[in-house]
Amino acid sequence: MVLIGAISALILVFWLSGQLSFYIHPRYNLFTVVMTSIAVLLSVMALVISSKVRKKPVVHPSDHGEHDSGAIHEHDHDDNDGVDFPTNTLGRVTAVSAAAVSAVALVALVILPPATLSTVTVENRAINQAALGDIQGAFASAQTGEEATFLAFTVREWAGILRQTQDPAFFQGKPVDVVGFVVADRENPGTFFVTRFVVSCCAVDAQPVGVPVFEPGFEQQFAAESWVRIVGEFVINPDPASSHPLVLRPFEIIPTEQPRDPYLF
Repeated sequence: MVLIGAISALILVFWLSGQLSFYIHPRYNLFTVVMTSIAVLLSVMALVISSKVRKKPVVHPSDHGEHDSGAIHEHDHDDNDGVDFPTNTLGRVTAVSAAAVSAVALVALVILPPATLSTVTVENRAINQAALGDIQGAFASAQTGEEATFLAFTVREWAGILRQTQDPAFFQGKPVDVVGFVVADRENPGTFFVTRFVVSCCAVDAQPVGVPVFEPGFEQQFAAESWVRIVGEFVINPDPASSHPLVLRPFEIIPTEQPRDPYLF
């Protein structure tokens, strides 16, 4: 109970600090906060009730006459009184396993500070291989929108539009202003992906999306996983050997801080 209550309380701390979105989609925040609040309350109640039960006076019938009848003796319920620890092997194994799992989870949450997914996850999940959401809507907006529309697009929208068309004329005159972290394109020297993770439910299902940026020598300027803001436009790739027909040509690459909400939802 102590471990479950502590884990629940720690989740509430993450919510208050704005770090709960590192783990789950914001639409589940209310549900999570309500359930963990209930868990904290029930854990405290269980501990209080257990403490009272263990210290409850017990009346022992006496065979030694009326003088002793109904005598009250207080003692701790350490064995068979009150809440018992399971006496059978299966019960003990289950109880110990539950406590061990809860303890490991609590220690992990305390020792490992909340952090976003990294390039290690990108390497295990190919960029732009998952569904990117309402890309048709973004594509339609790109066809008829104005400059403000394009500037509102994130990495996800541009990555989806690039899936729809590689026609240079379509991108002409469309400004790009995106924020993401640097992931080197190992197959195309001089190119990196400005990348974000898209989360549908929680960090477990996070999928990386990115836009190829042509910037030879970027390795000397920007470390892997560093966050940048890129202002530029899409052009035909200057490198004919590249696997990207179109790339983002930056007018400006500005180092920036990780956004408060690093994931796209």
